[in-house]
Amino acid sequence: MKHLLFISYSSGLKHNCIYNSLEEVAESIEQLVNEEGLNNTTERTPSASKLAKHLSENDDFYYQLSNGTWYHLQLHPVFSKPKVKVK
Repeated sequence: MKHLLFISYSSGLKHNCIYNSLEEVAESIEQLVNEEGLNNTTERTPSASKLAKHLSENDDFYYQLSNGTWYHLQLHPVFSKPKVKVK
């Protein structure tokens, strides 16, 4: 199952990317927080297993960072049924 991560930076720039695994998504979110100069603990950066659990119960995942940058994660293709394994 692939995942689409959409990022809207506080500067107005936008970015999206399709990932093959939730591990890759979690790494990308950690990298985003680091590049924005924020703290991973304060921003509650989600692990791959937390994302998997959330997506097994919900259609998408949204989070806004303290500097106004936000990201949205959903399955790709958008209206597909999740086949996410919760560890």
